[in-house]
Amino acid sequence: MNYWNLYDESINGLPDDIYIEDYAVSRPWTFVRAGDLVGVCMTIPAYSRPRLRKESFLGCSLREAGEYVRSWQGQEAAIAAAAINAYYNQPSKVAAMQGFHGDDASAATPEERKKLEAFTLYTEQIRGKKVAVIGHFPNFQKRWESICDLSILEMQPEWGDYPAEAAEFLLPQQDYVFMTGATFANKTMPRLLELSANAVTVIVGPSVPMHPCLFDYGADGLSGFTVTDAALAADLVHFGYETDIACCGKMADVLPHSGGR
Repeated sequence: MNYWNLYDESINGLPDDIYIEDYAVSRPWTFVRAGDLVGVCMTIPAYSRPRLRKESFLGCSLREAGEYVRSWQGQEAAIAAAAINAYYNQPSKVAAMQGFHGDDASAATPEERKKLEAFTLYTEQIRGKKVAVIGHFPNFQKRWESICDLSILEMQPEWGDYPAEAAEFLLPQQDYVFMTGATFANKTMPRLLELSANAVTVIVGPSVPMHPCLFDYGADGLSGFTVTDAALAADLVHFGYETDIACCGKMADVLPHSGGR
């Protein structure tokens, strides 16, 4: 597999006449706004390589900004991924993928949103199964570790986690794989999808680009996010607030039966 093909498809559909008007890089989120379009991505902590772009991204088209997702400098790649998400994760495109489900599309409160998280939607399906989760997600581990054979893989592992390198050995043996959308920005996604070919594979979190091409590369479900309150998202990232980014929008889930391969 040419791993860059996934990125080429994501970039090729971006417009070259919509321009970035605001962006910010913080921890844990990076934010991009282009007119009414807003995207976020987890900031990638990779600083060993120099930036490819020497000037600001302000005034840069989404198409041009998206090209920098190929960068190995983490902050730059996160800006590019957020620009990609600003376009593909807009509500109209997510709705066209059947990403909102009936009355649940409103999901006005944090409690309602939690009902739509992937780790709630798939709870019954993963019972008794071998399940790998790539990345740390709040509050799900206690719910799942007693009902499935759970493995957590992390680049910065905590006690009990597997290191990222274990993916080569563990993922081909799983029934379900859930991976953070940040794997798109850090460029591990194509290989992780390849390793997870035998599993039901779901990409999870606000960093997920809701692009149908991901199904062609091995994803079975996309559990992402669309920003509906641009001003609040900008404040959270510009000022580094620790508030959950979920308060700025709503969940967007394309399930295997509605958008799979």
